[in-house]
Amino acid sequence: MSQESVRVVRRILRSVNDQDIDSALLDLDPDAELDWSGSEAPDSGVFRGHAGWREWMAGRREGLSGVRFDITEVIDTHADRLVTVVHVQSRGRASGIEIASVGAGVWTLRGGKVTRLTLYQSRADALKAVGLKQ
Repeated sequence: MSQESVRVVRRILRSVNDQDIDSALLDLDPDAELDWSGSEAPDSGVFRGHAGWREWMAGRREGLSGVRFDITEVIDTHADRLVTVVHVQSRGRASGIEIASVGAGVWTLRGGKVTRLTLYQSRADALKAVGLKQ
């Protein structure tokens, strides 16, 4: 895993945390896929291309406020992918209830751009998806 790939992923999450989708898109391939279908959130699904990522961000803002994704671990897969373990904090917009969870993502990068992000509910599931053991 290159340090540049780690910087790209951190930049994207920083932009998402700042609700700056335009900045996040700079590091995403125009056809990048976000597979959020493993999410237990109401906005789960698969989002494709920049328009899909914009749709996902809008959905996050619609139901939640103060959403933050903080990387707690980056795992090298020795390939074109990296695994992140992320602590997620948010608050229900209507209810005001604070939500905290941990998830993991497998990021695929090519040519300095993210081409795919797949969400997993646990570190173990993400590692299994890339053929690594816990």
